[in-house]
Amino acid sequence: MAQNSQGIGSLQYWTIVVGLILLGVFVYFYPPFEKLISDSLRGLASSTIVFWFAAFVGVMAYVIAHWQSFRQHFFQRVSDLDAEGLVFDTLQVALLVALILCAGGILQVIEMLSGHLIDEGAILDPIFGRKLLAMIILVLLAIGFYLLHRMVRAFRLGRHPGRTPPRRGPNAG
Repeated sequence: MAQNSQGIGSLQYWTIVVGLILLGVFVYFYPPFEKLISDSLRGLASSTIVFWFAAFVGVMAYVIAHWQSFRQHFFQRVSDLDAEGLVFDTLQVALLVALILCAGGILQVIEMLSGHLIDEGAILDPIFGRKLLAMIILVLLAIGFYLLHRMVRAFRLGRHPGRTPPRRGPNAG
């Protein structure tokens, strides 16, 4: 019986994957959608591609982590709904995504500062100072988000003075 349900589950998984691929191919060649994408991407500049990549990674990480948390706290334990665990997981993931966005912003500012220093002209000017200040602010924000993440984790696991909170393994319940 267990093998039968696994076979059905994997068949359902592959059916969904094939359906998404077919939908993607259809949408890619559908002229109004193609026009929407090309108009939307026209506003993106190559000078900000590092930040947009970090934003994409952050959004995908949030979606995947939130789905896994939702599955763990609601679908696998239907008789014992754990809304508090879901809230703490969502808060921790949101803080880590904010950290990813800050890191992407820092990398983007470093790229912009490098481009500014390579260009000919005055090295120390107001534009350089604004970019350097932006990088410092982003570093401080990243540190703040990391500390908030550690604080939320300590609240969730229960903080014991002088001891680092234990790491949660994949088999921890």
